Amino acid sequence: MSNREDFLENVRRSLGRSETSPAPPIDETALFDSVDTVKARAVAAEERSAGEAVGLMSTLRETAERVGWKVRRVASHEEAAEHVMGLIRALEPRSVLRSAHTVVDGLGLEATLAEAGIGIEVMAIDQAGVEEQLRDRRASMRDKASRADVAVTGVDYAIAETGTCVIVARPGVSRLVSLLTPVHVALVERDKVLPGLDELFTLRRRDFLEGRPLGYMNLISGPSRSGDLDQTLVEGVHGPGEVHMVLIG
Repeated sequence: MSNREDFLENVRRSLGRSETSPAPPIDETALFDSVDTVKARAVAAEERSAGEAVGLMSTLRETAERVGWKVRRVASHEEAAEHVMGLIRALEPRSVLRSAHTVVDGLGLEATLAEAGIGIEVMAIDQAGVEEQLRDRRASMRDKASRADVAVTGVDYAIAETGTCVIVARPGVSRLVSLLTPVHVALVERDKVLPGLDELFTLRRRDFLEGRPLGYMNLISGPSRSGDLDQTLVEGVHGPGEVHMVLIG
């Protein structure tokens, strides 16, 4: 590439987008910014996201479908619960994992799935105990994740520009819950949607500067894909081959 605009034009062409005016340079994530500047930009990002929430949800739906998500938009958490239960029943899984995101807690999956004879377990590890006990618990959860058929999670953020769900690993939210099962169902509430990655990294930089533990992030943009086998793109080789996004609101 000869310059930045040539590169961006190639990206737009690959994504099937029409030509747009060059965007101004973005420096929200610059490491040399002062704490006050980062905080101000984080507040501006949150205000923009809240002000454009309705449009961002529509954009997210379009981009998510483009990259391979099966998207359903519902008006309420009750409708989300009905839709998720319908998906699980249709898949007839042996077992289901879920994260400890608040939005998943509110679905009431345990009681409903128990009636259908389907086991469900929270993908969380009690961090108390000696190191040997923790290793055993982690090994047990890895084994359960490898045998489960469906995972249901919330998200910490969703990126409208790229159709990406962002999950931040922490106690109660294991990276494995969205990485190992053949099917992943992600619940996205309207206040979790950001315009783009710049806003995400701005918010994460503020978290870092304010001393909050960061942990790993999973950025999930559709089903897993690999071209390792004879340079042929195959879905589901290294992770979920079927991904559902449920937009709430």
